[in-house]
Amino acid sequence: MTPELSTIVVTHRSAGEAAHCIASLRRAFREEGIAAEILLVDCGSGPEEAEWLLEIPADRHLLLEENRGYSGGLNAGLAAARADTLLLSNADVVFSPGAVTLLLRALGGKRAGAAAPLSVWDAEGRVKLPPGFAPGFLQDLAQLAAGRFRVLDDWRFARFARETRRLWEEGGRARHLSGAVLAARRDVFDAAGRFDERFPFEYEETEWEDRVRSEGLDLLFVPQARVRHLWAVSASRSPETRSRRLASEGLYRRRRYGRAGQALLERAARLAAPEPEGESVAGDPPRFAARAGAAVALSPNRSGLPFAAADLAEGFHLPEEIRSGLPPGTWHFTVFRKDDGRPMERFFWEKPS
Repeated sequence: MTPELSTIVVTHRSAGEAAHCIASLRRAFREEGIAAEILLVDCGSGPEEAEWLLEIPADRHLLLEENRGYSGGLNAGLAAARADTLLLSNADVVFSPGAVTLLLRALGGKRAGAAAPLSVWDAEGRVKLPPGFAPGFLQDLAQLAAGRFRVLDDWRFARFARETRRLWEEGGRARHLSGAVLAARRDVFDAAGRFDERFPFEYEETEWEDRVRSEGLDLLFVPQARVRHLWAVSASRSPETRSRRLASEGLYRRRRYGRAGQALLERAARLAAPEPEGESVAGDPPRFAARAGAAVALSPNRSGLPFAAADLAEGFHLPEEIRSGLPPGTWHFTVFRKDDGRPMERFFWEKPS
């Protein structure tokens, strides 16, 4: 019997996270009455990891000998999937009750290209991850020039904060969706094609979403559907992550902006402001006092964009479950007004090695 939904979970050195992900999916399918299959795709994690993965109750285990990246893992799953409706997921995601049903419902419109849930970072659910962050030449240039033009930085931050808050609260059409969880119909892949495996880490969903939008289809953010995404945890385990990310970034920029545009961005990167902006946060983990009408944003980028954020209606400290998974280096915090997104204070924190 053909299932109504094929779920593809892609893992690389993340057997523990994959087990929790699939357990949450099994529970969702049972409680929401969804006839679904689960395909667990591993991207070259090795024989020891493969033994653990085979103990996870997926309907099919696709153990790839090489690391084809998230794009290659998804493509392998798409080739084996039987349903006309597809749910694509990182292994480090846990689905909340009702999330799958809401995502499938969002695909009912003819213009629906893909749908994504609201992702929270912590177990308490206070820290919301960004719906997405659409690249563009001027956007990328401004990211690299962050710290040199404060007025521009504040304007960009406020604009992103307003749009992000709108999507978190109301949902609807978005310019870009995070690729951690995506729901789509098979006919969308027939029209736009599958993922480009020349992107080894990140940008694969960005480039695919460009093609989806070029077909006149919408990218839909569904905030009522919630998942927990353990962002950066599995990526931090691979020593190849940085080089693979840079390779994807360079390829995307060459294809979209041309070699001249890429060269200009590389020059801008060399001229970036050298010092972090704002005051150093005292304490480890960082703590922020309650502040009515405000929120605090966390980003790895000097611009503060894109960001995860928590409301400051109550005092906030960075949860240890998040802190422990962050790579060492400089992290940027921005306290901002929720009503208009305007930054109020900027801080930085040096996470020790």
